[in-house]
Amino acid sequence: MARPKNRREPQTGADAQAPRWHLGQYIRLSREDVAKGKCGDESNSVANQKRMLDEYHRMHLAQFADVKVYVDDGATGTDMSRAGFQRLLADVMERKINCVIVKDLSRLSRNYSDAGRLIEHLFVQLNVRFISLNEAIDSYLDPACFP
Repeated sequence: MARPKNRREPQTGADAQAPRWHLGQYIRLSREDVAKGKCGDESNSVANQKRMLDEYHRMHLAQFADVKVYVDDGATGTDMSRAGFQRLLADVMERKINCVIVKDLSRLSRNYSDAGRLIEHLFVQLNVRFISLNEAIDSYLDPACFP
């Protein structure tokens, strides 16, 4: 047992250091979006999604140690074997990424039960923070939503 003078007191208030996250930005533009003309300046375009995620990153820069971008351009959200998505999951499993951010839940998966299983089970088990900008979801700021 450590001597009382050698014990570190838990930090509180301004001294407490929030975790620094290893951020994984996930961007997906589906073939359906392209077919419907939702690319270019539309809200679902790869460039616009990247801009939104970069803006969040800049506004919260002190929270993040680094950032890695994963893109699936022209991939349907119903296919979980998308190359960029699989690289993201591999980095999550290898604990290279512990925070995932998306523009909205549909970018992660068009099947909300698949997205829910991923977010509520795998991410929770691995202590991965999940942020969805359009739905204002942040599993770190509101952990009660994620059992």
